[in-house]
Amino acid sequence: MKIAEPQDADSLRELINETIDTCYSHVYPQEAIDYFKDYHNRLNIVKDILEGYCLILTSGEEFIGTGTLLGSNARRVFVKPKYQKIGLGKRIMHRLEEKAMEKGVRIMDLDASLVAYSFYRALGYETQTEEVTPVKNGQNLRYYKMVKKLGDK
Repeated sequence: MKIAEPQDADSLRELINETIDTCYSHVYPQEAIDYFKDYHNRLNIVKDILEGYCLILTSGEEFIGTGTLLGSNARRVFVKPKYQKIGLGKRIMHRLEEKAMEKGVRIMDLDASLVAYSFYRALGYETQTEEVTPVKNGQNLRYYKMVKKLGDK
């Protein structure tokens, strides 16, 4: 695991876009996928790298996972599809939670896509609300606001 730097933004965006394209297309309409990809643009990635705590998991030179902590918010947690289901996302989240506790955060929050919802539930995150964001062509992006009291098992 390494800490991201601004020059990593393009490689992170590639990782994120590949994951969105592969994992979200069976759940979300194309308009929502476009919205996700626009939200995770280079400028937002660089901003979070500079203002938060952004991790990168690598395999050799390849970026295979990432996650960011900004205040009490976990965001932009992605693992490349071929590396999913082997505990890497859990490893990223545990490190973000550890960092949050080091900074005095007691309740962590995040927005969970439909794809990631069960992953976060398994990590102990509780649903606060279900949200709907209108996107283009009358389509909607559904997601969940979730929280976890840190230090709880």
